[in-house]
Amino acid sequence: MSGFDKDEFYIKVMSLYPLAKENNYVLKLDEEQVRELKEIYINLYIPIENLGHYDDEKLMKKLMTAIVSICTLDKDAMNNRGDIIHLVNSVNYDGRNLYLRFSKISAVKLRRLEIGKSQKQVADLMGYNVSAVRNCEEYYCDLSRQPDTLVTKLAKALECDIETLMN
Repeated sequence: MSGFDKDEFYIKVMSLYPLAKENNYVLKLDEEQVRELKEIYINLYIPIENLGHYDDEKLMKKLMTAIVSICTLDKDAMNNRGDIIHLVNSVNYDGRNLYLRFSKISAVKLRRLEIGKSQKQVADLMGYNVSAVRNCEEYYCDLSRQPDTLVTKLAKALECDIETLMN
């Protein structure tokens, strides 16, 4: 959903990713966190004159739909047609807590998406082929087994330190 691209709602959900990663990609938001996320959603997407049309259940369904709709189109993936990358695979709500199941995204790909560069742009900055970047972005890629020069150039192209990419 293009409307979510890098707005406050997108940034808030994206900021939860590191904590979810520590918890096997599942995150439980308590009532206060749900209230905060709901407030951001309402402020951005529901005109004040329409707010009265939503009871809490209907509002939570819209919020949950919005969370799983957050995605980005990676135009470099698979024959340049683009690959849709979802941040959250599923959302459940038990009346108090919101449970988010995040996608597994490598630190390299996540960093590239954060800075808004394509695989080709990163590869060009590195002096490597796109396939090298694509391989480093695979979730199972162990950068500690890659040549030091590749990892150093990758970190520089992604405007971060090597440790950021190793996590």
